Amino acid sequence: MKTLTVIVPLFNEARTISQLVKEISELPKGVVSEVIFVNDGSTDNSVFLLEAALKETRLNYQIVSKENGGKASAIQAGVVGVHSSHSLILDADLELATTDILKLWEVVLAGKSETVFGFRSFLAQSSFTYRYAKGNHVISNLYGLLFNAVITDIMCGYKLVPTPMLQSLPFKFKKYAIEIEIPIHLWENNIRPHEVQVEYFPRSRAEGKGITVHDAVSIISSMIWYRIFKVHKK
Repeated sequence: MKTLTVIVPLFNEARTISQLVKEISELPKGVVSEVIFVNDGSTDNSVFLLEAALKETRLNYQIVSKENGGKASAIQAGVVGVHSSHSLILDADLELATTDILKLWEVVLAGKSETVFGFRSFLAQSSFTYRYAKGNHVISNLYGLLFNAVITDIMCGYKLVPTPMLQSLPFKFKKYAIEIEIPIHLWENNIRPHEVQVEYFPRSRAEGKGITVHDAVSIISSMIWYRIFKVHKK
């Protein structure tokens, strides 16, 4: 039987966490078997608000708390306790529409693919900045060039994979570089993800936008280094 766990890394998401819980709880019954919230060392009242919001729902959930280490370490901590057949990563910032969980999960239930990635259309109403949108395209295109594989929007946070695949991830890449480590891991196992378009509602720096130019440079250098290392190793 195919079942779905949603892993939600969160760090200082007091602005959105209550609404996120509400939206997940409003999904059709049976879609999400469990939600694992990973508190990555929040210093605001995110956990207090999370616990209060969860009391108003019937969600099956866990809250995992750890020291701050970034998105990759939060996912690594969260996936340990997953027993569902599949896991989906969902950021807590509400930049991605929670209802699109249905769209990704339906691909798996229809037997089209066991792995599903979301991709965003960076239109005028759904772009953080021109540089951010083009930066995403650069990283996605560089991945395609290095690995000869197509991922339309590699930095999109919506990634749904079989749980054993996520649990076997080496977690060598840090913070936001988890977004490239997952597709690289699939590539190494000759797995192509299915892609579906998802809605995107970007937030501003003032609202907590976290990824920076430094993160982008780190992601690009990690990807190049890894590809060179693999070629040299072969």
